[in-house]
Amino acid sequence: MANRNIEKKEEKTKPGKKILNFLLTETNRRKLSQHLKDRARTKMIRQVSHDRESHLEDILRVCLKHISPITAPLVLISQISDSGGVLLSRLLDGHSEIHAYPCAFAFENPEKHLWPKIDLRDKPEHWLEIIFEKIDIENIQEDFKQDEKGGHRIPHIFLPVLQERIFLKYLASLATIKTRDVFDAWMTACFGAWLNYQNHGDGKKYITAFTPELANLKENMESFFEIYPDGRLISLVGNPHSWYISALQAEPEKYADVNWSVMRWKERLHSVLWTKERFTDHACLIKVEDLVNKPESVMRHLAEFLGLQYDPTLLIPTFNGDPISVDGSFKMAAVDVIKHQSKDYPTLGNDQSKIIAEMTKDDYQEFLNETVRF
Repeated sequence: MANRNIEKKEEKTKPGKKILNFLLTETNRRKLSQHLKDRARTKMIRQVSHDRESHLEDILRVCLKHISPITAPLVLISQISDSGGVLLSRLLDGHSEIHAYPCAFAFENPEKHLWPKIDLRDKPEHWLEIIFEKIDIENIQEDFKQDEKGGHRIPHIFLPVLQERIFLKYLASLATIKTRDVFDAWMTACFGAWLNYQNHGDGKKYITAFTPELANLKENMESFFEIYPDGRLISLVGNPHSWYISALQAEPEKYADVNWSVMRWKERLHSVLWTKERFTDHACLIKVEDLVNKPESVMRHLAEFLGLQYDPTLLIPTFNGDPISVDGSFKMAAVDVIKHQSKDYPTLGNDQSKIIAEMTKDDYQEFLNETVRF
């Protein structure tokens, strides 16, 4: 089913043709070469783009000969929504010891915020249907369209149909399959189908990926650490007042009831605190305000937490290693409230502020007790 659906999508959208057109235009090839640092991948892309008679199958055949297994543990960046996870994921993107997942981490199962259950008695095609994520190429190009000078779009060349074929080929190469292998196949396929990914190579300590809400359920974290006992969780939490202003600005109807909203915040916070208590050395809690106001201290701490060599690139938001502007999709309400107090954001009445203070005082202090003081 997954195979047929993907093939239909390929036929409808013709991404292979779009990619070939992008590669074959001499101007675009020169533009793309500015972003290509990995020599093997550069050679591969040039090989399939040199011949103007190339077809999608030519790209797939060449790429399937260059599969690089990605089996590093996962660092999951997850927390209450509107709490800075996107920014943190982009700060980690440029580190040489990390594979940075290109977009929000999500699953194709109906319950988006539940960790998928893999039955090893099923066929790989069924596992693909459960965890296969269709990366929206156009949205990624829109979100990450400019470098820090705003000069040009940073290309993201990705083939969903190649992702499926790599996934199945990788699993077929294994004598026996464990649950972790299924997720390793998924990551191998994701980065293998990203044609101009620039951070291939050995020596990677982690894969990093961001998704909101996933860490808010205890059962998700139990499943995550069962599959990735060597994995890590980083969870950002903002001051409840700033968080509420951010959430209210993003979804005014949903968060109009301050009592309901704060109860939601408290429930999510206690799930994160439970994870920290249950998986002490593998979970790290950070204040959003510290990431914004003391970024170097926070990133040095996270480098130590992950066993990474500290690098100044950890202070630069990047996509595929290229600097990007921290505006547009990166203009997070929580950050702007802290730094600018913009009049464009809702202001809280005295009654709302009092409710938030009374309802969250003890809970937020409990969180502060578990965070590092910078």
